[in-house]
Amino acid sequence: MQLDKTHIQIRNRNENELLDIALHVICRFPVQIFLSFALLAIPLLLLNNLLIGHILTLDYNLAFQMRTSIVQETYTSSDISYKTFLVLQVILIISEAPIASILSTVMLSKLIFNEAPTLSSIIKIGLKNTGKIFASLGLKRGVLFIVLLAALMRTPDSITRVFILATIIIAFFVFIWVRGVRPFILEIILLEQSDAESSNKMSLQQRSRMLHTTVGGNVLGRSMYGLVVGCCLAICMHGCLTFLSVNLFTETGTMEHLDLTARWIFPIACWLAVLYTSVVRFLNYLDTRILLEGWEAELKIRSEAMRIKQRQPLGTNW
Repeated sequence: MQLDKTHIQIRNRNENELLDIALHVICRFPVQIFLSFALLAIPLLLLNNLLIGHILTLDYNLAFQMRTSIVQETYTSSDISYKTFLVLQVILIISEAPIASILSTVMLSKLIFNEAPTLSSIIKIGLKNTGKIFASLGLKRGVLFIVLLAALMRTPDSITRVFILATIIIAFFVFIWVRGVRPFILEIILLEQSDAESSNKMSLQQRSRMLHTTVGGNVLGRSMYGLVVGCCLAICMHGCLTFLSVNLFTETGTMEHLDLTARWIFPIACWLAVLYTSVVRFLNYLDTRILLEGWEAELKIRSEAMRIKQRQPLGTNW
């Protein structure tokens, strides 16, 4: 690891600069970042379709709307089931975003410092921290809770469905606020709680409190700003992918087009936006450490110490 030779200059930056640098980082390492992200994003995409895909079926739509007329046995994007599906997709994707970015975060931490990580090596790091990730993201930040509630949408009772949907939306806003206040918990687990920095005996909760509360307003503002930028990017990506699908695969306004858009095009656009925002979050994490700890100076000192250690003859002590 070359601590003082990085692909981006380690210094304090504002949010707009970080948004720009995130694009440069993705362009610099497109294959590594996309592959490491896709390893978890694709299974989550399929899982979400399995959990709530039934909402787009005709049986669900007719039961929810209580329609019996043959003329009414079609539905469009104006129907409540279609909108319910899109809302649940957005909630699930935003909730699962940290899970999907586990491997890409590890990959970025290696690439920035001129390492050449393999997929197997970053998978091992991710598996080693599975327990902490499950406790911090799956339980405390409600990912598992929202996924389980989404699975309960298969109940045949329409009143129960409405209650479950309302619970999911309320829980989503609560947990998104918690994540906005503590956005770097994944980076702390993967990059600071590893064996490489085991000399630091500070617990996960203590480290999180130290990193987030000192500049809490700045951290929350950047988290919300990143969420807004990610939503705008998802809308743009959705428009581009929809245009391509209409011209290459289906005709607009048909049932096939609506189903393709809701099940695949819209989620893929959202996951691509999540990929970008995960890179932005990683850069924000670096920037916060620079702001609070003078991390750029620490890296230079540690790098020089490594060089001295390498030059030191064997069997001698300074």
